[in-house]
Amino acid sequence: MSHSPSTAVWSLTGTVACQRPAAMPIELDLARPAQGIDTQCGDHHDHLLGLGLGTGDVPLWPTDHWLRGDDLAAVYEPADARHLRATVMWRMRAGEPGVTGWEVVVSAQTSLLTADAAIAVVSTVEADDLLWSDGRRAHHDWQPIGPDGAVPAGATCILARRGAGAADATSLVVAVHPADHRHIIIARAGRRVRIECWLFSSAIEKGVLLRSRVLAAIGPAPTDAAWAGRIAAGFAASPPPLTT
Repeated sequence: MSHSPSTAVWSLTGTVACQRPAAMPIELDLARPAQGIDTQCGDHHDHLLGLGLGTGDVPLWPTDHWLRGDDLAAVYEPADARHLRATVMWRMRAGEPGVTGWEVVVSAQTSLLTADAAIAVVSTVEADDLLWSDGRRAHHDWQPIGPDGAVPAGATCILARRGAGAADATSLVVAVHPADHRHIIIARAGRRVRIECWLFSSAIEKGVLLRSRVLAAIGPAPTDAAWAGRIAAGFAASPPPLTT
């Protein structure tokens, strides 16, 4: 499942973007940003790195969208009391053999003097077991999450395991960049797990641009603690993005 951006670039028709890496078709409808990246890996159907702007499944048409190199970007201006303008960029993230990953960069602005800037990046995945880490070390100390789904305040990474014992079993990691981490909320419905990474812990003022990142990656289950730890640690140490 290892792909570099050059072998899995986006193609865009209307508001629907696709990638076609081998064995993992990927689709993203910019008119439904809450759904995020729709991907099928084996028997597991996941929605990764969607944008939670409080519109539910109601189509939210981008006021602008474009492809720039391997980056897919869109601008959203939902009609709510916050007058929040969100610019979102999805990109392929390579680097670990056998692992396919993506990163979303979210920027927020408001036309008000001040507003709540909280935005959730939402992933809905299939999982049997969940673990968390604070993302501080490449050799993460992964701790189990109980049935109640309670996530410690310091958690920045969630590791979802599924298909234990199967030869092609995969695991999935979701990690929020610690610089703008607010909190993570998990909700379970059977094997479906909703992971909400809430960004921007402070209010936003007019003229200020806030920006943060979340990543998601899918890789082999037998070595998941190692590759997920390396990816999350490298992500946490990466410099901030300079462009949207």
